[in-house]
Amino acid sequence: MPDLIGIGLSGLKAHQTALSVTGNNVSNTNTPGYSRQEAVFVDSNSILTGSGYVGQGANTATIRRNAEEFITEQVRADTTVYHERDAVLTQAESVDNLLASTTTGLTPALSSFFKAFQGGADDPTSIPQRQLLLTQTEGLVSRFHALDSRLTAQMENIDVDISASVSAINSLSQSLAELNSSIAIAVGAGNGDMPNNLLDARDEALRELSEYVNVAVFPTGSDGQVNVFVGNGQPLVLGGAANQVATTASPTNSEKLEVVMMINGRSQIVSSEVTGGRLGGLLDFRENELTSAINDLGRVAIVLSDTVNKQHSLGMDLEDNLGGLFFRDINEDFLMQSRVVSNSLNEPPQDQSLHVEIIDSASLTAYDYDLKFEGPSNSDYTLFKAGTNEVIAKGILPDVYPAGIEVEGFRLQFNEGTFKVGDRFVVKPTHNGAETIELEIDRVESIALASPIRADANLGNTGNASINLGTMLDVENPLTNVTLPMFGTEGQLSPPLEIEFVSETRFRVVDVSDPSNPAPLSPPMNNLLYNPSVTNTIFTSDPGETRVSAMGDDALQVNAPVPTGGATPPPVVNGYGAQDLTVLKRDPETGVVSSEFVSIAGNSSAKDIAEELQQVQGIQANAYTHVRLDNFVDADNGTDMGFVINGETITIPLLSTSIQDDLARLVNENTILQAREIYAVSNGDSVELHARSGLDIVVSVTGGAGAINDSVNVSSVNPYDVAALPLDTETVNAGEAVAVGGAIDVTLAEGISFTANANSVFERAPVGESSYLGFQFEIKGQAEAGDRFRIDYNAGGVSDNRNALALSELERLGTVQGGVMSYGEAYSQIIEVIGTVTNRARLDADSAKTLLAQSQNNRESISGVNLDEEAGRLVQFQSAYNASAQVVSVARELFDTLLGAFR
Repeated sequence: MPDLIGIGLSGLKAHQTALSVTGNNVSNTNTPGYSRQEAVFVDSNSILTGSGYVGQGANTATIRRNAEEFITEQVRADTTVYHERDAVLTQAESVDNLLASTTTGLTPALSSFFKAFQGGADDPTSIPQRQLLLTQTEGLVSRFHALDSRLTAQMENIDVDISASVSAINSLSQSLAELNSSIAIAVGAGNGDMPNNLLDARDEALRELSEYVNVAVFPTGSDGQVNVFVGNGQPLVLGGAANQVATTASPTNSEKLEVVMMINGRSQIVSSEVTGGRLGGLLDFRENELTSAINDLGRVAIVLSDTVNKQHSLGMDLEDNLGGLFFRDINEDFLMQSRVVSNSLNEPPQDQSLHVEIIDSASLTAYDYDLKFEGPSNSDYTLFKAGTNEVIAKGILPDVYPAGIEVEGFRLQFNEGTFKVGDRFVVKPTHNGAETIELEIDRVESIALASPIRADANLGNTGNASINLGTMLDVENPLTNVTLPMFGTEGQLSPPLEIEFVSETRFRVVDVSDPSNPAPLSPPMNNLLYNPSVTNTIFTSDPGETRVSAMGDDALQVNAPVPTGGATPPPVVNGYGAQDLTVLKRDPETGVVSSEFVSIAGNSSAKDIAEELQQVQGIQANAYTHVRLDNFVDADNGTDMGFVINGETITIPLLSTSIQDDLARLVNENTILQAREIYAVSNGDSVELHARSGLDIVVSVTGGAGAINDSVNVSSVNPYDVAALPLDTETVNAGEAVAVGGAIDVTLAEGISFTANANSVFERAPVGESSYLGFQFEIKGQAEAGDRFRIDYNAGGVSDNRNALALSELERLGTVQGGVMSYGEAYSQIIEVIGTVTNRARLDADSAKTLLAQSQNNRESISGVNLDEEAGRLVQFQSAYNASAQVVSVARELFDTLLGAFR
């Protein structure tokens, strides 16, 4: 017979449990991480009666926890993203406010600095204005230091936050391991029933952990435990065991902390692998945006120091001295060495010596670089962009030091030491730039606002050509860093120069150390072409340009008298031998050397040789011929003395009072010789014949022959030292001829040289002399023969403001990032980048916050406690409990009635 009392009692027990569960839900309404629970009822097994199966009441199968793992994981994921973006936003806002502020930013100080230079240009002799310039410079340097100090302090604060996050992670991981153990025990004790409160506590611990780092959770089996992995798969909790996370000084920067994980007693740096959460956001911001901001600011400081120093060195101070360093030398030994940091984990011996020299500040990037020796040999190195696999350069170290590589504006030099497979170094060309910028000048008199060169036109000039004051390019040769010879003696130009026009379209530059005896330069600048219709730039701007000069065979060959019997006279030749030249061309960018061949035929004129050489790219050749005629002998045999100059007959009048003057006049009046650019100059004793194009000058003597012949001495003049004895002199008698070859000046661009197969026109291995003087001048207008312009040191030119103008002009010039940005634009780009990061982080944080709220609401809709719903359940379960009690009461009355019937 069915047990009515038992049925009632089961209902009482089941609904009492349900009331307890509901009451527990109500009590934990505000408990973080609590998941609503409910009693799960099942009916008891029915029994068979004569009337069929009759139920035996209800039982509580389990207390179910209302939680969806998918929603729980979504909450963790959204929590990770939000806290990562919020951490980045907090840090980015701090940097953005610092750099963009008109109070703390660099822009106002930079503007004041260049305004002070402009003030110096307005009044270069003003001591108060110069003092203001020093004051504004000190302010600019202080601003660089303050910004760098604030950014460095923020990096230190991030390290403090990283340490705090690591401590929180360790505490949570230990709690998770303990909860795992407790859950496993509880599941075993409960024969598979889950300890809901422990599961809630573990989920809440996992949610808190996700605030700090990205979390991946994997169940281990039926015991209810989970394994927890962080970052890119680092095991944090494995069942009941937790691995510790710690911080340690970076092996590449002792002032920066790295995150390490302790696994099996060994530590492994995992900073680059930790992602998500507050810790991931801090690490990401520190390694990217904050490091880039410090490097970018350092790059501006380095470029500013470098460019201002270079321009200042081109000036002249109040005491007529060349301007030296304005800011601290960016390639000071200590600074070069500080740009390379050895990894502290490198195997001994750690005796390697490296440094970084800035060779082109405009080409610098804001990146750090990783130098790695990865084999196969100890000498194989690879330079990567820091934190990436992007290869910047790779190679093999030579056996002899020093050795270096040049990349992206700097030279990485290996000085000495034992380099081996596994060695690591970090190269930081710009990181300390803002920290180490300093003002070098401490006297107002040392500020170089004037230019050290000037040019003056001779008062006797008859043409209207004018020359500018000159532009300084360098004091030191940028290829060798050696002081240029022109500035080798303090306070003067060595030597002073004069530009002398030998015709309206030709000029030469001479050394006027002795004004009464001008001397050719070495290397020579003779017979240069001038175009009166354009602006002519004098002197090269190519520091690598060299010049080779040659005179060929200086032995003159006099033609014998015309043979009798109608025989053909031998040709009149200059005697220059044949020669093959091998031109070597080295590409400045790649270093690749190519060759080209030039063949010179025997007896070629200097003009022909020059034209042949000019077919080679990178070569310019200038040819000219200089011949002297003297010791004129007129045999007075009843015939006019005459000459044939390059095929043109020149007859001297019989009653001539000056053969020299008449010869020069008649040569210059000859239109054919004019067309061949041949002209003559007489000094009364001798006649100088010039061929501007480098044609051979062929001279023969006409006139009657007798006991005494008409004759003249013909000499080849050394154009590189006109005061020296002639290279060769021959007497040419009537009926004889001589051809005089010219000189060739060959200008070679950087990377070009040549050799010869024989000593004839050029030497076998001619050595080029540098033609770079470090300055340029411009001449324009119509010049006349004899016009002169003097180039000298600007001694006493204290009112000159050319260098001050050039220094103030630097503010708007492209000096950063390949010459496409000014200092201000480069700094603005830093602000723009960090501003973009801030705005993006703000949008991302707002979005992540919204998504987190949605996922939390989703969880609440499933797992949260609804008081109205729970109140309804209390009434429901209370009514059911009362009804079950009534069943028990009825069963008892029935039982009493039954007992009474048997009494």
